[in-house]
Amino acid sequence: MFRTVLVSSLSVLALAAGASAQEGQIRLGAGYEAADFDGVDFDTVVVRGSYDFTRYLGVEGQLNIGLGDESLTVGGLTGDVSLDYVAGVFGVVRPWSNEDGSVFLRAGYTTTEAEASAAGLNFSASDEAWAYGVGGEYFFDDRNGVRADYTRYDYDDGGDADFFGISYVRRIGG
Repeated sequence: MFRTVLVSSLSVLALAAGASAQEGQIRLGAGYEAADFDGVDFDTVVVRGSYDFTRYLGVEGQLNIGLGDESLTVGGLTGDVSLDYVAGVFGVVRPWSNEDGSVFLRAGYTTTEAEASAAGLNFSASDEAWAYGVGGEYFFDDRNGVRADYTRYDYDDGGDADFFGISYVRRIGG
């Protein structure tokens, strides 16, 4: 699933870039996101690419990579849990947008891979989630800006997660 999401994201970005940098706008960004999986917290690095078809409508691909492990005790057994990655594709609507910034809503589909180890045993798990969120961007000049956002992930297996992030954004074209 990860390979499908990644290839789809890159394909959309490549087609969008080839369509016309004059018409739309490409954004590239990287930053930090804190993730809360039902009380288990992870720090992640996020990289994101997006293409705006118009000032108000776009698509973005995102990859979060977990930083470090989290210790967790369940039923007296302590183990380590790590978030390997979260990859997703989102549709983006920017109802309030101008050259200096925007407020956006987004919704999409993601896949997550995590690992756990306890008592000498290793486990790996993956799950998919529908995700939706809200955020804003502010640009200091024509190209460079900052983004803050919140996204809620509703996993197929019943769990959920909340991601809060801040990142640098670079506009290209448009």
